Amino acid sequence: MVVTGKNSYAQEKHQAKTNVDTVALDLSIKSAAYITNPDTAIQQLKQLGQKSIDAGYFLGAARAFRAAGGRYFDLGNYEDALVYYKKSLPFAEKTGLKDQAARCHNCFALVYATQGNYTEASEECFKALDILKTIDTSDYETGISIYTNLAYLYECLGQAGKRIYYLTQAEILIRKWNTSPDMMIRSLAPILAGKANYFSDNQMSDSAIKYYKEVLNVIKGLGADKESVRLYHEANALVNLGEIYGRNCDWEKSVSYSNKAIAIARGKYPDVVECAYYNLGQAFRYFKKYREAEDIFLQALKMSNALQHKALLTAGYGYLADVYRDTRQYEKALDYTDSMIALKDTLVTAEKIKNIRQEDAKYHIAEKDGQIARNELLIARQKDKIARKNLWIGLISASVLLLMALSGALYRNSKLKQAGIIRSLKQENKISILKGVVQGEENERIRLARELHDGIGGMLSATKMRFMALRHDNEDLVRSPRYLEAMGLLDIMGDEIRKTSHNLMPEVLLKQNLTEALRTYCNNIQAGTGLQINFQSFGDFSNLSNDFKLNIYRIVQELLKNIQQHANATYAVVQLMILEAYLTVSVEDNGKGFNTDETKDGIGLHNLKTRVLSLDGHYTLKSEQGKGTTVYIELGIPIAGKPMDT
Repeated sequence: MVVTGKNSYAQEKHQAKTNVDTVALDLSIKSAAYITNPDTAIQQLKQLGQKSIDAGYFLGAARAFRAAGGRYFDLGNYEDALVYYKKSLPFAEKTGLKDQAARCHNCFALVYATQGNYTEASEECFKALDILKTIDTSDYETGISIYTNLAYLYECLGQAGKRIYYLTQAEILIRKWNTSPDMMIRSLAPILAGKANYFSDNQMSDSAIKYYKEVLNVIKGLGADKESVRLYHEANALVNLGEIYGRNCDWEKSVSYSNKAIAIARGKYPDVVECAYYNLGQAFRYFKKYREAEDIFLQALKMSNALQHKALLTAGYGYLADVYRDTRQYEKALDYTDSMIALKDTLVTAEKIKNIRQEDAKYHIAEKDGQIARNELLIARQKDKIARKNLWIGLISASVLLLMALSGALYRNSKLKQAGIIRSLKQENKISILKGVVQGEENERIRLARELHDGIGGMLSATKMRFMALRHDNEDLVRSPRYLEAMGLLDIMGDEIRKTSHNLMPEVLLKQNLTEALRTYCNNIQAGTGLQINFQSFGDFSNLSNDFKLNIYRIVQELLKNIQQHANATYAVVQLMILEAYLTVSVEDNGKGFNTDETKDGIGLHNLKTRVLSLDGHYTLKSEQGKGTTVYIELGIPIAGKPMDT
């Protein structure tokens, strides 16, 4: 991140205009910002902000009000945080120090992202980045903070590639930054925590625990005057460790870390207390302490409602419904299940994600359209050249008959070259179009999977809860064959919806590497159909991009689906191999086979061809009647580097 402006000179010039001791004011603002008691800190920062205004020291006012907004944010009071961040901006602009304005926009972004306003958050982040790119000196602190916020934003949207990309950009800046040990720790801690969050979200518990414990170790180096910063990072790391240990059913450690987090965060960081309560509630339910679980979940829900944390509120409704179902309070279980389903509809939807991607999409569409236009222009120019060459050759051949043979040869050679260029450009356009087709199909799969899982799946769960409540009111129903048959059908429908949703949007790819995900898929088919599948993999698949992995997963999925539907096979071999810059896929079965000269491509083979061609790969298909089928695919591995959406 290269940032500009002659900030030190501008600051000296600005301070020279005032008649107050700006150094003393700056020290007072910095000290107030780190006061442990947030109410005391906010009060003093407001007073220092007004004192700076009275003295005409706009830089002090900008810093004081921004720091007050930060303490409101720590308290979960996002409305007042935004008020004071916005109050800081005009004073930041009056200073002429562009980095100060960038910091304000960055603060706006953090509030918007926390509230789920992702479109506004992304706009403010990129405003801040645009400002930093117009100044001359490297403002590492602001750049690091902006990249960290962008990583958080894409974390909320579930875009792992961009999330890790921006965390890495922030870490690069930290490594370049020649600053104090305290400042280095303050900047490094959230980056380590962000990586820990990434591993936690992807079910990589060991790596997540390692990074959270590294956060706890790093912050020990903070000075005594930075106690509030240390406590904040410590509380966050502890509550997340509690969540991970709970997820792994190590409930004693979960309770221990959650209680430590509450002891630090109570009265300071309500969002930490809120998460810790959910951890404890799940532990109480595991130990069958249902009364304690109910009480603490209700407290957590109250906090989630006050803080407007809709995702946690949704999860909390589900936790309480589980407690009430365990204790046979079916009416209450049904009420909380209904609340959970209703609230899900207000969470992040595909439309909101589409909004944040709109600018990015416009850029890529424009880039793609521009490339197509350039290609078409090149084709037109090549055709024009050919036409002019034809005319030139005609004139020469009419006037100089002796050179006709040579001119004809030159013409043919030129025409072949031009035709080759045109074919190459057309091939590039064809691949670009095919990529768009494949991506469109993938987006539609994701949309259908969400509708199945969140919509129909949720309604099915509510229906089951109503049946259970009905049985609770009428015990005789349990002896009714029709009632039991209906409940059985609901269970089967739920299983089918989950399987279909999973096949449409394989989240297993986010939790496992490609080979593990495909092995799991093959095992599931084997268990459900009896088709014996021998899965083999050779090479290192860890560096493949998420987009490329998904395409390979879909290719194998399509081939195995064809075997299930058409081959009448009892045995199949699936082999993946990486050889230098190429990945090969080979799938062979012992089914009935077919005559490739007589059989037209069905939908399955057409989809396969489209996907392979969109990756600029090639494949061969061999099959004979009664001798099974073999498909071999070879693809070039794309070069990593740019962040990939997931």
